[in-house]
Amino acid sequence: MNGRTVRPNEVLGARREGRSVGYSGDTRPSPTLARLFAGADLLIFDSTFSAEDADKAVERKHSTCVEAAELAKKARVRRLALTHFSARYRNVSRLVREAREVFPETFAAGDGMSVDVPAKGQ
Repeated sequence: MNGRTVRPNEVLGARREGRSVGYSGDTRPSPTLARLFAGADLLIFDSTFSAEDADKAVERKHSTCVEAAELAKKARVRRLALTHFSARYRNVSRLVREAREVFPETFAAGDGMSVDVPAKGQ
């Protein structure tokens, strides 16, 4: 602007709260991840198996939907998006129901999905 200094208050709106999104796939839940994701507005997390297939989750280094929900609850996140479902589940609504028993603010993520992450208090 012709050598003129532009001040932030000339071009920015009111200060607003930031948002945080945590993402992890192909993993087992851990206390380290709970600390890393603490207070996130949205957590997108591996949910390859149902709770009844927990042995497969451990063996293959993935998580169950219930483990994802427990992690979300422990980390005090606002919302949980389950992802990376095994092809064995034609319909993942059962996995979402299982997770919601632990963490009600759970939904299934899907290809091309768009998710609004509102600021706290909205």
